[in-house]
Amino acid sequence: MKHRKNGLSNILTADPYTQWEAGVASPSSACGPATMAALTEYWNTQLGMDFIRGKGHFHSKAAHINYIYSHHGGTPLGMSARRFVKGITAYINASISPKGEHKLSITSFNDFDVYKTEIDAGRPVAVKFDKWFNFRWRGNFAYDYHWVLGIGYDVPDNGDHPILIVQDNGVRYRDGRIALCKERRIPYFVNKDVITMVGMNILKTSS
Repeated sequence: MKHRKNGLSNILTADPYTQWEAGVASPSSACGPATMAALTEYWNTQLGMDFIRGKGHFHSKAAHINYIYSHHGGTPLGMSARRFVKGITAYINASISPKGEHKLSITSFNDFDVYKTEIDAGRPVAVKFDKWFNFRWRGNFAYDYHWVLGIGYDVPDNGDHPILIVQDNGVRYRDGRIALCKERRIPYFVNKDVITMVGMNILKTSS
């Protein structure tokens, strides 16, 4: 956690994944798989869980995304929060270390304080925006339907307007131009009604 003059902030360093990069088979609906790939890659490289298959196993980020899309919940209509939880659970359990040495925990929530606790513990959070199935069709939200990786937060002193800091998985513009994954700052309470968060923890159960 970082203290600053006007509040608190914290940001994790995660390898960015772009759903639109060359080689991704179904880029327009790959935000969920890209988020899942970035999250599992973080646990592989940053948290020392190298038994989890990361981009090194697949030889490219695009191949990593494609595998998750094909085997762990990708669809042409996107990935629901339920499919994300089911997919990442299967993905991690398929590569969990032998002899029951680790235990996976997955939680779904929508609470900034819980999100902040996860970030402060060094654990990124998958964040889904979905105004359609939350029946918020007329709201002005950061995204209508999209997954991103939550990697940080910024909170002013009064705590009234906390900010999610996320990796956006890249953008394709109407003219065909591609922008690579970048950090984006998103007001939490403005978007709260359409957000689902998925946190992950892997605990060591034996030495």
